Amino acid sequence: MEATNIRVTLGRKEILHGIDFKAEPGKVTAIIGPNGSGKSTLLKTLSGEITGAGTITLNGSDISSLQPWELSPMRGVLPQASSVAFPFTVLEIVRLGLARGLAGADEHLPIQALKHVDLAGFENRSYQELSGGEQQRVQLARVLTQVWETPDSSETKWLLLDEPVASLDIAHQFTVLDIARDFASRGGGVVVVMHDLNLTALFADTIYVLSQGRVWGSGAPSEVLNDDMMRDVYGINLQMNKTPPTQVPFVLPQAMYQNT
Repeated sequence: MEATNIRVTLGRKEILHGIDFKAEPGKVTAIIGPNGSGKSTLLKTLSGEITGAGTITLNGSDISSLQPWELSPMRGVLPQASSVAFPFTVLEIVRLGLARGLAGADEHLPIQALKHVDLAGFENRSYQELSGGEQQRVQLARVLTQVWETPDSSETKWLLLDEPVASLDIAHQFTVLDIARDFASRGGGVVVVMHDLNLTALFADTIYVLSQGRVWGSGAPSEVLNDDMMRDVYGINLQMNKTPPTQVPFVLPQAMYQNT
């Protein structure tokens, strides 16, 4: 997935100002930044939901030349929140992700996807009766069903996730990010918007830092998660620490304030 000189204007305000972005199969690429920096707008643009200036290619094809039904088997998109107006069951929601062809013929995929997100046995539950975190995992199961690998798959599948762990407890945060990590390890591509910098450092291969609609920096967690980034992007003087022996960066705000 590659984007060149992406500019997006909503109303009269330009939100993204000439962004270049690249994500590779087999890797988890995270997008971080403060509120209002353009993270969700960038993800929506990469998915084709929002149209802007510039060029975006997915698996070598310009997404502007692809119809929605052509994009659908290539990338599944999990938004921050999903509104369901009808009294669907959990299984009915997940089955919305079934694609045409071989994947669409496999009625077992939704059940497998629900097991993946730790919701086995929820098939007949009413979607509206679930907690916010459970609903988010149902939506993730739908997305997984949409881009499930099939034996004859010849193109990279992509997961585009917008704050997928925001409403989850710590155990299910790791469940979801382990799914993303596993998806990438099997050759898929993952692009995920994140707020938790510590989880981002643990799971991301590459991080793009957005600030005011521009890319402040990009690279491995050890390259971009530093004191300068905290000050310049987030506007706060917090020290970035590292855990031995892996040297994974992490933020511990309490320690900073105790020392000042």
